[in-house]
Amino acid sequence: MSTIVEASVPAEQFALQETCRRLPDAVFEAVRVVTDGTDEVMPLVWGSGADRGTLTEALAEDPSVDGVSVCTQVHEASLFRLTWTTRVPVVTGLLVAGRGVILGARAQGGTWTFRLLFPRRDAVAAIVESCDRYGVDARIERIYPMTESSRAGQSDLTEQQLQTVEVALERGYYDVPRQTTLTELAEELDVSHQALSERLRRGHRRLVAATLGAHLDRESRP
Repeated sequence: MSTIVEASVPAEQFALQETCRRLPDAVFEAVRVVTDGTDEVMPLVWGSGADRGTLTEALAEDPSVDGVSVCTQVHEASLFRLTWTTRVPVVTGLLVAGRGVILGARAQGGTWTFRLLFPRRDAVAAIVESCDRYGVDARIERIYPMTESSRAGQSDLTEQQLQTVEVALERGYYDVPRQTTLTELAEELDVSHQALSERLRRGHRRLVAATLGAHLDRESRP
């Protein structure tokens, strides 16, 4: 059964250490945008706790960031597109060593908390082993199954979309490099290449929308 893992890593070993030190009240929420044909890691980041100009300046001067641009602003939060230095994809690669996918991440008070999806619970051991090997102090905070009720409540995926995303995850479609292709997945699921591509696209969109929506809900509360 697919498993959700929540893990934390110190900002000094991952990203935005200087920004967190400079803006101690700031909160950053990164979204893993899963789209076909891209290897980008957490390109979209919500920032709050300071005005847009202050956040932009801090991010632009942070050693872990290669590039920053503002996408939009909603209430008191700003959405940034970031290009990270090489350390960031290295650490995220360690976190998803067991064929996982980053659903979201949050930085506050000098600590990043990640929400990861794995095809099996035993893949969690790969996180600990990989991070220990490279000196990354990853701490597993919580592990729980992605049950039907929790999946429906958190992402609003249809059963068909859930099955498709889970099979893609288990077969290594999200690995870098990929361990399977759309054509192979389509044959296994007995659907056309186009139908599978569309099903994955809609599933990815709902996963991302659920993560973004949770952030916007928090921002809109008085």
